[in-house]
Amino acid sequence: MRKIRFIFFGVLYISMLSITAQGTSTNTFINETKVPYQEQVYLKTNTSLGFVGEYLYYTLYNLKAKTGQLSGVSKIAYLKLVNENGNIVLNHKIKLNKGIGDSNFFIPSNIPSGNYKLVAYTQWMLNNGKGYFFSQDLTIINPYTSDQAVFRQAKLLENHDEYKGKGKAVTYGSIPLEMQLDKNTYGIRDSIHLELISKGYQEGLGNYVISVRRVNELKAPENLSVMDYQTVYPSEQIVQELILPELRGELISGKVSKTEDAGDKKEVLLAASFPGEDYLLKIVNTDDNGEFFVNVDKDYTAQDIYLQPLGGGESKYDIVFYPEKSLDFSQLNYHSFKLDKEMEPVIKERSIHNQIENAYYSSKPDTILLGNGNARFYGPDVKKYVLDEYTRFSTVKETFVEIVEHVWLQADKNGEMQFHVRPEDPYVDSGQLPLVIVDGILVLDHGRLLNLPSNRINTISISRNNHFYGTKTFQGVVDITTFKNDYFENYYTDNLFSQELFKPNESKNYYRQSYQGAAREKYDRLPDFRYQLLWLPKYQITQKVQEIDFYSSDIKGEFEVVVEGFTLSGKPVLLTSRFTIE
Repeated sequence: MRKIRFIFFGVLYISMLSITAQGTSTNTFINETKVPYQEQVYLKTNTSLGFVGEYLYYTLYNLKAKTGQLSGVSKIAYLKLVNENGNIVLNHKIKLNKGIGDSNFFIPSNIPSGNYKLVAYTQWMLNNGKGYFFSQDLTIINPYTSDQAVFRQAKLLENHDEYKGKGKAVTYGSIPLEMQLDKNTYGIRDSIHLELISKGYQEGLGNYVISVRRVNELKAPENLSVMDYQTVYPSEQIVQELILPELRGELISGKVSKTEDAGDKKEVLLAASFPGEDYLLKIVNTDDNGEFFVNVDKDYTAQDIYLQPLGGGESKYDIVFYPEKSLDFSQLNYHSFKLDKEMEPVIKERSIHNQIENAYYSSKPDTILLGNGNARFYGPDVKKYVLDEYTRFSTVKETFVEIVEHVWLQADKNGEMQFHVRPEDPYVDSGQLPLVIVDGILVLDHGRLLNLPSNRINTISISRNNHFYGTKTFQGVVDITTFKNDYFENYYTDNLFSQELFKPNESKNYYRQSYQGAAREKYDRLPDFRYQLLWLPKYQITQKVQEIDFYSSDIKGEFEVVVEGFTLSGKPVLLTSRFTIE
């Protein structure tokens, strides 16, 4: 009986994932049960007390709720900064690669001082309730405003002598990893050497966050760690309405509504364009209820998505995009940070240092990691014409007549101009029209391209193969790119619907200061007021001993090294050690 039950739930889960992959919807989860393979996220930040003008760095682990191992179900996670009124102040979408994602945000000057919550989750988690998410406290101090009424009567930390592990690593529980610093005390702009040692060679291998930061002189909120993060989650609820996981990537959804004269056809074929130089184009079907799901599994540069129905009667439809899933913040309890007059010199000094660091940011910036270029959806079997390599003609029609082979323009019975593409031998012409694309936008009215100045065109790519999408066949592809990749900016039709995209944050390589060799002379005259000496958001330990070198700044005081994450088997690891810069 147990084996039969296991097989049943396995088939059920695979069926749900298959539904997602096909881009169809399931409104009601008939089986009154809890979602299998549930996820929980853990959010690690570089600090729990931030100043306006600073960056807050974070890493998000998406984990299997029962084992602590990285989950491969969701490819997208969400992070929100929520104030005490339950309002969302900042909103991030994060790509997950094998269960891990990272990003950061600059705390802008328009955010008031206050006690906040960082809320993190995946869509799949919300099947357990709209309050099923990870949350942690974040206090933000805005020293550039006189309104500090939210804070009262706090005290400086008089000393850190109560920290028993000063000068040596502190472990929590049975940890399969050791951390060693080469010294307890360093000078300014000094080299610091850190070793991470895996016990038993294999035990400590895993994925970690490494943060080295000055210890706050102000009493910061205490947050959950990898050792106890699960305690923040409420009880799981029975699934009432299935929220699909973002299994391949972002899931953009909505509904096509028919007008009175739209006919009896239930399904609608849609072209979804993410225009620009590195565009994406996807063809999706609605279900019988008119709902559509666009799975976005690749990088894109577009700021908006454009949808248009294909086939006859395009103007007989309305399209709405579904908003983000709502959350329940009613059970959040906020840390109460208190402000005191004694804090003034500490706040003033840190604010000055932040301003100086921001002024010199261009000299030591983070680097955005660009995504891979997207292969064209119609495959590699194309003929590409770079028009600068040919004699330029004044019109689009002349260009195709004189340069582009196997493609021609011809008027239909209504006098409308249409492109035609000759198929490869020995295939028979299907009689269908080709897909005509300009900078990623699907152009249904081919005649409009006759007004496009040919000197704007950079390349023309032709695919002569048949392409099948849903129930529709296209005889070839005509793909035109302009020099500025901006044709979509002035392209409007009655059947074109657009929506601003909620894009995932870009990943970064975070700047690491060096004073070795020529770098010492290069940065000798630049101030260095880094409070964050090192941030490695996705550090993999793959061998028994791994070494990390970094440099101190001009900031003196007590600093803390935190190594936090999970082994490959899902075991949580937390190591801390402190050192002094004099």
